[in-house]
Amino acid sequence: MNGIIYFVLSGRLGAWMELQILMRQTAKAFAVNAPKTAGLSAKEILKAYAQFTAKEALRAMQSGQNLETLCQKLYQMAYVLGSRLRRWLNPKNEEDCLAIITMLYRNIGIQICEEETGHFCVRKCYFSSFYTREICNVISAIDKGIFAGVYQGGKLSFRERITEGCSVCRADFRK
Repeated sequence: MNGIIYFVLSGRLGAWMELQILMRQTAKAFAVNAPKTAGLSAKEILKAYAQFTAKEALRAMQSGQNLETLCQKLYQMAYVLGSRLRRWLNPKNEEDCLAIITMLYRNIGIQICEEETGHFCVRKCYFSSFYTREICNVISAIDKGIFAGVYQGGKLSFRERITEGCSVCRADFRK
């Protein structure tokens, strides 16, 4: 794996860059303008992103928008981002892919680990205080796309979610 790029992305600058890109690309998937983030810290952008995605997902649900189409747009946007990261970081194996996923999610306030091969657990999620069960279900299309992009395919499916009242999120990833 490209250690220099990984080092940059895993620091404060990397978190800030990740959130800037995620904000712009997610706004495109929602077909709206991204909130202004000039001059904000990574922590402030993270909060703005959580509020923005919650608001836009709720708006889509309340307006009767086709959620399957929206989820496909969010997935596709995230898949492209995950694929780009894969090209930049050039992971050599699944362990490197896991390191990328762990770093990405740590940058956005999510503590994720692989309990056993293909079985992931989120013990702490920044977004769980902003999202309802329904909003989380829509926004998780981004998680599915990121995983598939970083791992070059595969399907992420959630079994448990913090937003459903569980103590952790559990998800399975199948190649």
